[in-house]
Amino acid sequence: MEKVGVSSDKYAHIVAWMPHTGTYLPHVPNVPEFERLRQDAQLLADWKVDELYAFLPNKITSVYSRFAVDLERYADDDKEPMSRKGMGMLYTRLTDGTPFDRSVFGADAFFAQYYHQQHNLLKTRLEEAGNGSLLLDLHSFNLYPLPCDEDQSVPRPDICLGFNQDKTRPADAVIEAIRSFLAAQGLNVKLNSPFSGAMTANTSVRYTALMIEINKSFYLTDGKLCGDLAQKIRLLRTTVDFLCEQEPKNSRLFAGN
Repeated sequence: MEKVGVSSDKYAHIVAWMPHTGTYLPHVPNVPEFERLRQDAQLLADWKVDELYAFLPNKITSVYSRFAVDLERYADDDKEPMSRKGMGMLYTRLTDGTPFDRSVFGADAFFAQYYHQQHNLLKTRLEEAGNGSLLLDLHSFNLYPLPCDEDQSVPRPDICLGFNQDKTRPADAVIEAIRSFLAAQGLNVKLNSPFSGAMTANTSVRYTALMIEINKSFYLTDGKLCGDLAQKIRLLRTTVDFLCEQEPKNSRLFAGN
């Protein structure tokens, strides 16, 4: 793997949110009863995304599988559309809708506390980065839709860029610049498809938020990291560098301005 330094302060205004890198299913024994749960936990994990963005110094990840606690969901099921599928903050169903007994993980209160701890950490990191900071919401997705996915359209793009329709939304010029840049690299890019939006936090600072979702076929082959991984990491680093050039810390290229 390419060795990349993280000492440069040019990324100091970036907070990298990677909530789905974890695969740990606490207290789940290696018995056939939980085989589907373990398989789905691997299937939904953002495999090695933290390694793809190793050059970013300010990363927030999770050790737990999203089946134990999904940090990307709303804590309030009334606000979370995926809660209807048993996949809100605390999952109760597998990707095909099959119920599972999540009591095997332990007390739900523990995972709710962990959820709020991580979100408080996100808020703190953004406030430390200050006004003009950039929240990168970093994920990967499967080549083909899963039964639980809202968007079942195929073929899926190489890259999905997601953003909110609020004050965290990057300026139109920034969105188009990064889309065009990736397209020039030969990548198929869609906006807010097959996934939409970006993580937010209730902070006292003004920041923009952009979700970057990578098709797993971009960097995985048969479930393993592909041989040209260093090239993919360089491309992602160049992409983040290009984004920084479009929206540096003091540029104030907010959509609402």
